[in-house]
Amino acid sequence: MRERILNEALTIINNRGNHAEISARENKAKALCDEKFKKLYSDYVSTMIRGAKEGKKVDLKAKKTAYENQLKNLGIKSIDPDYFCKKCNDSGYIEGQKCTCLKAELNKIILRESGFNSLEKFEETKFDIFENSEYMKKVYSKMKEWCNSNFDKLLIFLSGGTGVGKTHLSKCMANELMQNGHLVTLTTAFRMNQDFMKSYSSRDIDEKQALLEKYLSSEILFIDDLGTELIQKGVTVNFLYQVLNERKANRLPTVITSNLDLKDIRDLYDERISSRIIDKQTSICLQIDGKDLRLKK
Repeated sequence: MRERILNEALTIINNRGNHAEISARENKAKALCDEKFKKLYSDYVSTMIRGAKEGKKVDLKAKKTAYENQLKNLGIKSIDPDYFCKKCNDSGYIEGQKCTCLKAELNKIILRESGFNSLEKFEETKFDIFENSEYMKKVYSKMKEWCNSNFDKLLIFLSGGTGVGKTHLSKCMANELMQNGHLVTLTTAFRMNQDFMKSYSSRDIDEKQALLEKYLSSEILFIDDLGTELIQKGVTVNFLYQVLNERKANRLPTVITSNLDLKDIRDLYDERISSRIIDKQTSICLQIDGKDLRLKK
C-alpha cells in the first residue's frame, strides 16, 4: 500500500475523530455550567471511582440515566464523542488490523486515482440488453461467486469484442470486492504500460520501484483493455510478465479484460504471458461474445 494514500485516508478518519472529541469536550463544558447536571455527573464519577478503588462492581446505570436525562433537558445530545465509526472509534485500526472504515476510505482514494469515474452493481445489471442473456447471467453469477470466495483462482481473464460488457462486469466485480472490504486497484493497460516505460527509463532506484509497486503489491489488481497499449520492445512484455508472475507467486488476485482471445495474447506477447493467463489450476478464462452494446443503444 502506497504510504501517501494510507496517510491521506488516515488523515480523513483521524480528523473525524478529532472533531467528535472536540464537540464532546464543548458539550461537557457547556453542561457543567448547569448546577443540577454538575451534581448528578459528579455523583456518577465519584461512585465509579469509589467502586474501582474498592474492587467492587457498582451498578451505575441509574446514575448515568439521571445525568443523561438532564442533558436532554439542556438540549445537549451527549458529552461522549460521537465517532463516525463505532468499531474503531475513528482510529482506523482494530487490534492492529485495518478497520472497514479505513479500507473504505482507501478504496475511495484508489478509485479516484484509477481513472474509472464510477462502479456498477451486480444487482442492477439488466440482462435483457445482451443477445446471449442466459449465458451472461451464468458469467455474472460465476464472477460474483468468485468475488465472495477465498480466491483459489488467482487470475480472471475476460475477453471479447468492443462493447460487449467486459468493463461493466469488471466494475461490478470491483464494487463487490470493495463492499467486502478488499483493497482494489483499477488501471488500464495503457496507463500501466506508461509506468513500465517510466520505470525502465528512470535512473532512480526508488522511483523505479515506486512506479511498479502498486501493480506488484495491490491486494486485487484490475487491468482493463490489455492489448490496446503500444508494445515497447524489451519493456512491455518483460514488465508485464514480472507483474503477473510476482502476483501469482504472492497469491494476489488479478482481473484482466481484453479484446483479444488467448491465441491473440500469445501472438502479441509471448508464451510466458499466455501461460500465466491460461493456467487452468489458477485461472478462469471467459469469452464474452455479442454485438457492441454501445452501438445497440
